[in-house]
Amino acid sequence: LISPDDMLQACSLWEKFDVPVMLRKFDSGVMVIQNKSHSDEEVFARIKSLVTKPEALRTGISPTDTAMTLGIAPAMAKEHLLTAESKGLLCRDISPDGFRFYINLFPEIDPCNMYL
Repeated sequence: LISPDDMLQACSLWEKFDVPVMLRKFDSGVMVIQNKSHSDEEVFARIKSLVTKPEALRTGISPTDTAMTLGIAPAMAKEHLLTAESKGLLCRDISPDGFRFYINLFPEIDPCNMYL
C-alpha cells in the first residue's frame, strides 16, 4: 500500500522519465491518471454521437448512460460531460433525479460573454 501523498509525488516525477501516463486535473479538482494518448476530442465525438440519438434528444443523457457507452466509471463520465459542457458542446439540466445533459443548440453563444 502507498499513501495518496506518495502517489501524488510519484506522479510528479513521471514527466522526467517520459512514462506513457500522466496526471490530469479536471476543473472540478478531480485528479486522474490517464494515458498520454488520450484524446478529449475523441471522447467528445463519442459523447456527441450519444447525445444526438433520437431518445437522447428528448430525455438527455446522464453520467451513467455515458459511463456505459464509454466503458468508464460514472464519476469519470460526469467529469467528461462537464468538460464538454465547458467547451460549449453540451448544456445541462439539474433536477431531483440528477444531472441530464443535452446537445447545445446554440453553440455560437460564448458562455464567457453571453450578455453581448
